[in-house]
Order: sequence, then C-alpha cells, then structure tokens
Amino acid sequence: METDCLEIVNLWKTRHYGLSVVAPLLLEMRELASLFSYFDIQHVNRSSNVPAHLCAKFACTLTVTESWTGTRPSFLLTSLLVDDARSSFVE
Repeated sequence: METDCLEIVNLWKTRHYGLSVVAPLLLEMRELASLFSYFDIQHVNRSSNVPAHLCAKFACTLTVTESWTGTRPSFLLTSLLVDDARSSFVE
C-alpha cells in the first residue's frame, strides 16, 4: 500500500501506535493484512498520490458517509484519468 502520510508509515513500521488517534484503524489494517502472504506500507510523495489526496480532502468536507458505486465523482475524474495514463507507461 502507498500513502503520502509519513506518520502512518512510521507508526505501521514501529508498531508504536497505542496512543495515536489512528490506532483503531492501524489495528484493523493489521488484522486484514494478516490475510495476505505479504503486506507493507510505503511512503510516496503527495504529487504521486493525487487521487488519494483528493479523496481525503473531499472526505474532510463531508458531514455524512458518501459512497460511489459504478460512478466516478466529478472532483476526481481528471485526476483518475491522468493517474491511469501515467500508470500505462509503468512496466
């Protein structure tokens, strides 16, 4: 998994997140990660993770849970298209 949040990466790798506000999330991730033969979290620059950054930014503005099934939200569409085009060149 890739994230632009270096704090999450460091907490994951050190397992010292007992007092962190994200501890419940990291504990759930550990449980789900145990279902895989290998799982790791890596830090990437925010510029390399634009769609995820836009989703997180948008989520901070919501007062209710929102989900998109079968559609792409308009605020994210351009970023997804650029990200998809960029990944087409990765071998």
